Amino acid sequence: MESLRKWFYKPKRDDTSLLAQFFYADEALNIVAAELDSFDGRKDPERCSVLVNQLRQCQDKVLTICSRIMDQVIPDERADRDFRVKFPDDVMQENLAGQLWFGAECLAAGSSIMNRETESSLMRPLAKALTKSLEYVRNLLREQSLRGVSSLQSELYAADRLKEALKDFDRLFAKFELRYVSAMVPVKSLQEYEFQQLIVVLFSETLQRALDMNLLTQEMVDVYDPALMFTIPRLAIVSGLLIFPDGPFCLDRTPTHMSEMFRPFRVSLS
Repeated sequence: MESLRKWFYKPKRDDTSLLAQFFYADEALNIVAAELDSFDGRKDPERCSVLVNQLRQCQDKVLTICSRIMDQVIPDERADRDFRVKFPDDVMQENLAGQLWFGAECLAAGSSIMNRETESSLMRPLAKALTKSLEYVRNLLREQSLRGVSSLQSELYAADRLKEALKDFDRLFAKFELRYVSAMVPVKSLQEYEFQQLIVVLFSETLQRALDMNLLTQEMVDVYDPALMFTIPRLAIVSGLLIFPDGPFCLDRTPTHMSEMFRPFRVSLS
């Protein structure tokens, strides 16, 4: 039945709608996945590595389109991702979504993260639920793309079944992202994040005080004067020790109540 719909309602290549983009991105993913499934990596490891990279890229493209679809179909019901502020800066890269999907499939298939066997076992049920939810969403979107409907505003497209599937997938994917990244790299605790925010406030207030006292000029700030890279941190440390002694540089508290950024220099600060 799907092959017949594909014959009559297959989107045109020049169709820029999100459904058409999804159709061709998903089709490209299926082609790479099929080749990888039938490929013996031991005979040609180099080709296997190329296919795995292609698979991740295809997965990332499909997820990017799905995210854009969710932005339009469930804009006010997206899963919360505020936890990303706790991630190291280098984690948030362009192909993170594809890596997460690939990781979820590996975990669901029984593989484990190297040296993270316990965490892998705990995440495996979530990974299975995520991959199952994603497959369901892909089936619904493929079905919709072969109905000859391209508008995201159509009643068919906005059907409750698809909305609920997208919400469920978005929730599971956000939950998996937090747990998977937390298992792979050090993630800031809530306390450390709060310490970091206090330092940001201190730096901001220090800059404003320096401008008010004519220690710096607004022009230096506007043109990103390189001297500020050294001046502002030094002024902030002095301000934190002398003007705001109860702030993030308070030496009367235990070392655990100081940001990890400055904890190694606690003796020097005192």
